[in-house]
Amino acid sequence: MWEQTLPLKTQSVRKLKPGSYKPKAQDKVTIPEAWNLNDAQRNFIELMLDNKTNK
Repeated sequence: MWEQTLPLKTQSVRKLKPGSYKPKAQDKVTIPEAWNLNDAQRNFIELMLDNKTNK
């Protein structure tokens, strides 16, 4: 009886139209002074944030 497998239902994939999603402009991200980062750490985080916003 279990030899007959039930057919799997395929799930429909929702396709977005090109250009239908527009991200909102984000506010400037600031690194809190309370984190007590040294210059190298702060520069690295700022570099990563800059790279993310430029894409």
